[in-house]
Amino acid sequence: MKKHWQTLNIWWGRSFSKKMTKKNLAQETFKEPESAEPEVIFPLTSEDTDPGKGFSTMFQILIILLVGGAGYFFGLMSNPDSMETAEKTVQKWSGTLKEKGQPLMNQLEKRITGKNTTSTTEPMEKMQTGSSGKKGKIKFWRAPMDPGFISDKPGKSPMGMDLVPVYEDEDMGKGVRINPTVAHNIGVKTVKAKRRQLTREIRTVGRLTYDERLLTHVHTKYEGWIEKLYVDFTGQEVRKGDTLVEIYSPDLVSTQEELLLGIKYRETLEESPFIDIKKGADSLLQSTIQRLKLFDVPQHQIEELISEKRIKKTIHIHSHHHGFVAKKNATHGMHVLPGMPLYSIVDLSNIWVMADIYEYELPWIKLGQAVEMSLSYFPSKKFKGKVTFIDPFLDPKTRTVKVRMEFDNPGWDLKPEMYANVVFESEVKQPTVVVPEQAVIHSGEQNVVVVQNRKGEFNSRRVELGVQAEGFYQVLKGIRSGEKVVVSSNFLIDSESKLTEALHKMDSGPK
Repeated sequence: MKKHWQTLNIWWGRSFSKKMTKKNLAQETFKEPESAEPEVIFPLTSEDTDPGKGFSTMFQILIILLVGGAGYFFGLMSNPDSMETAEKTVQKWSGTLKEKGQPLMNQLEKRITGKNTTSTTEPMEKMQTGSSGKKGKIKFWRAPMDPGFISDKPGKSPMGMDLVPVYEDEDMGKGVRINPTVAHNIGVKTVKAKRRQLTREIRTVGRLTYDERLLTHVHTKYEGWIEKLYVDFTGQEVRKGDTLVEIYSPDLVSTQEELLLGIKYRETLEESPFIDIKKGADSLLQSTIQRLKLFDVPQHQIEELISEKRIKKTIHIHSHHHGFVAKKNATHGMHVLPGMPLYSIVDLSNIWVMADIYEYELPWIKLGQAVEMSLSYFPSKKFKGKVTFIDPFLDPKTRTVKVRMEFDNPGWDLKPEMYANVVFESEVKQPTVVVPEQAVIHSGEQNVVVVQNRKGEFNSRRVELGVQAEGFYQVLKGIRSGEKVVVSSNFLIDSESKLTEALHKMDSGPK
């Protein structure tokens, strides 16, 4: 029985060897020819292939597989030692047949169904990037999940994702395309964003007041009584050195007596041979004169006292500045105490103007800024001044900040408590990208501008705004100079753009 099985194995081995020889011949016969032409995704003409040839080849392959399987089965039943060798051989040739037979199966399916099942990624990449495989210059960087967020440099999006580059020759994304006739009917208008130097004219009402630094108070350093009043009403103009009042003071009278005694004592000891005694008399006289000066006794009265050698009952008080009496407390016969204010005199050669500026206007106000002022009673004349002080505190009731300006007033035309029209002319020093006010859509949380790309499509883009002036907004981020922005019907386009973007995300989501 064992001999019988060995004979049967030899017979099947020879038969299997013959079949494998035929299979090698089939491989050489149906080896796929190499082609020098590139693969075409969508061929215009079909290849001229004989379908009968494909069916004959498939029939031979099936016979070889059946014979090989039968030999493997009988060999396993007859001799378990050859099982591993037969298994490796069958796996090797089955893989080879599968690899070489797949193109034939694709061609057969193509002829039956009329579809091309061959797929490749290289031609698609060429279609997306162009035949040269090179992309243009990077225009800006955009968030992958938020097309409205763009940046001029790489980084992270608000969602923490890496920004993706957008090239100059690349499509800006899914936008809204509007028929030109429809765009004309709904009133779509576009303008180009441009660089310019913004200026803003701020108009407000100011109140005139005196310069507090030029305000002086007149008072005494001794006790006394006013004997005579020379300046007797508020608003009276006084010049430097004018006499204001005459005051009788017992302290000044006693000091004058000491002065006269000192003069007499020095004259008595003038011919004395004792030098030290003469120096003591001179020192006593000088200390008395110095005491009168510290009491603010005018120099001319001290000189008169020394020359006349006669005590004066009253002492004059003079004005130390040229100005106007802002406040008068002195009256005839009034008892005066040391430090009591008698007059307040202010110099009106320089005038302050106080104006209230709102919070949103503060970025346009700077120290040293030029200001122009006009008065209702003198409209033909313009006064030039400058900003000298900005209050560091905000008024919580009016939500304004006090701004102080200074104006020269040589002819006394400007008077305190007047109202004036003030114009601040400010500017942004560096030219910046601006868009019209009508182009900005304020949504509360963000500002959006509708942009038209070079293909005529409209996209909503988030922008970061700066100051507002002359009907324009300063764009700090989001828009480049030369880009077209929509200034009319942008609400309709923005709504359509958001709807299109939402539908595109739904279509492109996981299936």
